[in-house]
Amino acid sequence: MATVKSDGGSTSYYNIPEYATDLQDLIEYKRMEFGIGNIFKACYRFGGKDGTSKRYDLNKIIFFAKRELARMDRDEDAVISP
Repeated sequence: MATVKSDGGSTSYYNIPEYATDLQDLIEYKRMEFGIGNIFKACYRFGGKDGTSKRYDLNKIIFFAKRELARMDRDEDAVISP
């Protein structure tokens, strides 16, 4: 998906497809990697899942963010030194 330049006003990257009825539809629409999808879901439910806390969700977000950064680093290294 191409990036969209923003001038601070309303932009198309906030548009939701008409067929989207749940988070999984948005995750698939945006072609999110597994970890990013988990971050997205944890942000959406932040502190709202029975049996978990906001701290749990923040730790989950941090865990998957670190994994995603490591994956990106590996991908960049693979491109630089084949």
